[in-house]
Amino acid sequence: MRVEASDNAGFTLVEVLVALVVSSLLLAIIFDGSATGRRREKAAQESRRALLVADNLLARAAAQPMGAASGQGTSGSLAWSVDETVVSRDPRGLLALVELRANVADDEGHRRFTGALRRLKTVPQQ
Repeated sequence: MRVEASDNAGFTLVEVLVALVVSSLLLAIIFDGSATGRRREKAAQESRRALLVADNLLARAAAQPMGAASGQGTSGSLAWSVDETVVSRDPRGLLALVELRANVADDEGHRRFTGALRRLKTVPQQ
């Protein structure tokens, strides 16, 4: 008994090229998704860091005497500023409602976080 090779054994060059193109497109999509995920994760980490910096700044500013909370500086790659604004004063002149605002931006100047709070502070007596 003799076994003959069939003409359908193997793949044609066109079939192999189509399989390579499809595989390449799928790999490109997967790698792009991976890179996008890494960029988003980095941005989320920067935003979390900015939130922590702003929270710390506002807590420190709230604990300081009136008029001493404003300032600016850097924390790692983040630039920050804190402003204190008097919203209103009581008629006796003993207390003032102040608004504390913290702005945090990244090293490219993009604002990452802005937060504000209001606190009662004692007015320093002259």
